[in-house]
Amino acid sequence: MAEIKLNLGEKEAIRDRLVAYCEKNFDLALEQFDADFFCDFVIQELGPVLFNAGVEEAIKTHIAYSERIQEEMDLKKIL
Repeated sequence: MAEIKLNLGEKEAIRDRLVAYCEKNFDLALEQFDADFFCDFVIQELGPVLFNAGVEEAIKTHIAYSERIQEEMDLKKIL
């Protein structure tokens, strides 16, 4: 699988949300350096799992729509 690459703004937004989450829920203040490593870990370890879950959901949705289209087309056939 290809490496997940985010632009600087996206990565900073994730990092800031992780920092805020740690402060709010764990009373843990992460410095920028630590927060960057934590962010990289989350992206590397969780990103592929979440990406694959999204792909699987898209496949299921595509199959459901394809089946619905097939049903609609079958109803339009001239007997």
